[in-house]
Amino acid sequence: MNSRGFLLLVIFLPVLSMETLHGQFKTKYPDVPRIDVHTHVAADVQGIANYLALRTNMLERHDIDFALWINLGDRNNPLVDPIIVEQASEGRMLCSIADYAAHDGLDHDPDSLQHYLDAGFVGYKIWSGPWYRRLEEQSEGHPYIDDLAHEPTFAEMERIGMVGASVHIADPNGPWGNRGDWLADPVEYWKEITAWTRVLEKHPDLVVVMAHGNWLLCQDAQIDYLRYLLTTFPNLNIDLAATFQYFHLVQTENLRAFMIEWADRILYATDIGKWTSQEQTTERMEQYLRTFQILETDKQIAGGFFGGPTIPGLNLPKEVLEKIYFKNAARLYPRVKEQLIHLGYELD
Repeated sequence: MNSRGFLLLVIFLPVLSMETLHGQFKTKYPDVPRIDVHTHVAADVQGIANYLALRTNMLERHDIDFALWINLGDRNNPLVDPIIVEQASEGRMLCSIADYAAHDGLDHDPDSLQHYLDAGFVGYKIWSGPWYRRLEEQSEGHPYIDDLAHEPTFAEMERIGMVGASVHIADPNGPWGNRGDWLADPVEYWKEITAWTRVLEKHPDLVVVMAHGNWLLCQDAQIDYLRYLLTTFPNLNIDLAATFQYFHLVQTENLRAFMIEWADRILYATDIGKWTSQEQTTERMEQYLRTFQILETDKQIAGGFFGGPTIPGLNLPKEVLEKIYFKNAARLYPRVKEQLIHLGYELD
């Protein structure tokens, strides 16, 4: 080979490796089913069909068995018919009721919550995100999640055992010098986190899965605060939706230790919504595969989740992955364990 040919080989081999890394990935754990507890497809039948096609592709090409998704609706369609969704998904998608305007007061009357449970919904998705994402103009005095108007709802959820399904509080706040475009103001960030802490103090028996790790996975000190919350509130859990692209902001050893230490309280999730095109199908496949590589391998995973910096793999033990992927969801959400058994999965 001449020197020019050798040079081309050196230049292009790394590019080829990066492009084919995700496509070649096969899980080491084909016997471990996966549940994504944070998705947004509402009642879009074609969108649901796309999830099922993705499941088939994952199983055939990557040995990854998607068992279930929890459908949190979307802002335009927050309340869907769970029977229609379950039929369209061949039993692989369960629904939560949802409220995407919590700053206007919670949508669902406390007296209606038992009815929703009886109808087959598995939880209550509450989006109490930052005020500036709800209002066109900045405003003082906006209500936080601990507003007294919300108290009757939280009390009834606590009483009847309705799970707070992927409750969204705040937005990501990174370390100084890397605040990002979401919530750059740490004072406002901690006001929102503290407001949620006050809700937990008032309702210690409220079972909650916090969306996005409660957005406490973007700094090492935040992870320590999350350790404090999980220690203090035994009914608090977190999902990992859309957190993967921030893992480079913390020490990998710290994050891995946290995942192992609190494996009983962490649930797999993505925040993926509906999609329509073949190009988007490829993108969703890549997103899912990157999350599994981050959790299961010790590789350097290019692209994070939504794209971005390289993320070191956590190489979590199988027993930890089993809890994160499906066991915690089966324990926390009504109907999930029964649905897994109905679909033919053998559970311990």
